[in-house]
Amino acid sequence: QPELPPSPSRRPCACRRRGGGRRRGMEELGGSLEPRSSLPLQVAIWLDGHITSLLTVIVLGLLVIKPFFLNYPQGIAQGEFALMALHFVVQGARNWLGTAGNKQERVSFLALFLWLTVWTTLVTGYFWKSQTYGLALETGLAAAACGLAALETLVGGLAAITFCESLRGALVV
Repeated sequence: QPELPPSPSRRPCACRRRGGGRRRGMEELGGSLEPRSSLPLQVAIWLDGHITSLLTVIVLGLLVIKPFFLNYPQGIAQGEFALMALHFVVQGARNWLGTAGNKQERVSFLALFLWLTVWTTLVTGYFWKSQTYGLALETGLAAAACGLAALETLVGGLAAITFCESLRGALVV
């Protein structure tokens, strides 16, 4: 009686026939099986999203009320309102880039995230120090957002460096 070929369930997989496994295959491709995404960066981005939302709601709400009780120069309240509304949109895009760049380990997204930190620092710095009439709650939240942007810059930069295969990759970004 002729011998039947082994059934597909009994055949050794291609990885084992070649003497390697998934780990060896990924290493040959230059990748890593170990995730390198940064939990501290992800937590900072999450916290920044909540602080930005709270800051936006408070500043926009107060900018509707403050001009009736405080002597604002002509057009300043409207300009601050527009700046904070635009900041909320830019900050949403920035946080998405940071989250996607961190989770997908994409240096290009993290580079854009870090570049948009300049916007965040300027706007939150304005609402912290240079706002026409800033209340303690507004300035405290703006200071927290500004400090958090500094922390995100540090942690995001370190994460981007770990995602690069070489220092040359970090400089080409």
